[in-house]
Amino acid sequence: MALTVSTTLLVGATVAIAPAAAAVGGNSKCTADSNLNGKVYVRTVNLRKGPGTSYGSYGQLTKGARVYVDCYRQLDITKQPWLYIKVNSGAHAGQRGWVRNDLINWPL
Repeated sequence: MALTVSTTLLVGATVAIAPAAAAVGGNSKCTADSNLNGKVYVRTVNLRKGPGTSYGSYGQLTKGARVYVDCYRQLDITKQPWLYIKVNSGAHAGQRGWVRNDLINWPL
């Protein structure tokens, strides 16, 4: 098989490689889709670069900021899930990032 592939490549033929499976919710760290609207219900919350407090922050969202929840990550049922969101209002409108589940009211 390797000889056939090598010969094909030498004569200039194109070899198609199948793309990886699409990420859940558009993010490879998600474990389930949601596609629901929500809003921040605490005074401030960090919009994180990944699903956990070890990830840096893009900045803070304030109470009442509207968000769209694309998907979420929950690998351990004993821990809060992390939501992958798109911010729809406020200073970070249009930005995507991660927020812990218990800091967002959703679905609206």
